[in-house]
Amino acid sequence: MRTKATLTLLAAFILSSFITHAKTTLSSEQISALLSSAERPVQDAARDESRQPEKILAFTGVGAGQHVLDFFAGGGWYSELFSKAVEAQGKVYVQNDEVIWRFAEKGLNERTKQNRLNNLVRFDNMPIVDMTIPENSLDLVFTALNYHDLFFTHSTENGKNVMLRDTIVDYKAALNKIKDAMKEDAVFVIIDHAATPGSGYDAANNLHRIDPAVVKFQMQEAGFKLIEEAFYLRNPNDDLNTLVFDPSVRGTTDRFVYKFTKL
Repeated sequence: MRTKATLTLLAAFILSSFITHAKTTLSSEQISALLSSAERPVQDAARDESRQPEKILAFTGVGAGQHVLDFFAGGGWYSELFSKAVEAQGKVYVQNDEVIWRFAEKGLNERTKQNRLNNLVRFDNMPIVDMTIPENSLDLVFTALNYHDLFFTHSTENGKNVMLRDTIVDYKAALNKIKDAMKEDAVFVIIDHAATPGSGYDAANNLHRIDPAVVKFQMQEAGFKLIEEAFYLRNPNDDLNTLVFDPSVRGTTDRFVYKFTKL
């Protein structure tokens, strides 16, 4: 009898532990409510048609209580959505390095003034490798339209090259840092503007794009596996040799959406 009672208690403990640690993901109704909230900035909602956040949020599996890293987050368009999705018991780390911060500082500060989004932990003007995130704590890693900035070293202003970094980011060290912070069942979602095959790092500087094959190779090399691809943002009519900020393609570029897990 004692053995049977012990086994029953053990089974109950295991079930309780599983329920406690099971991820909560947003339902379609919750996503709709989040996107239509009166608290959401009007200028953010104006970009929904282009970015399709209802599908992207569902794809990430984000939900209440999760810990999320939004790296190279820019002005925090997605950071705000994640902040609302994970609720008060969750946490969103928002990172911008010295190059991204030049363009993101004003927008992110405006978004978070008066203690808005107080479950954000900000790493402003900080390299990825210097972030302080506990190991094995992240449920979701996310970066949108900025993975290519790992290789963005200069821009063109008034016809002249302006150096922004001396060299590319050590992406291997950055990805290892992120991997160490991820739980075993965490997912890593990357969205970016597609470049032509074989274009290398030049596309990052000249077009703000990246060859999808480069991303998949680097992620595999870093110890990740591709488990899912979404096609919500693909555009076969995009001219992959056009700068993403050109009015002819802005907001309608061919964008790949990949989901990875740790090997």
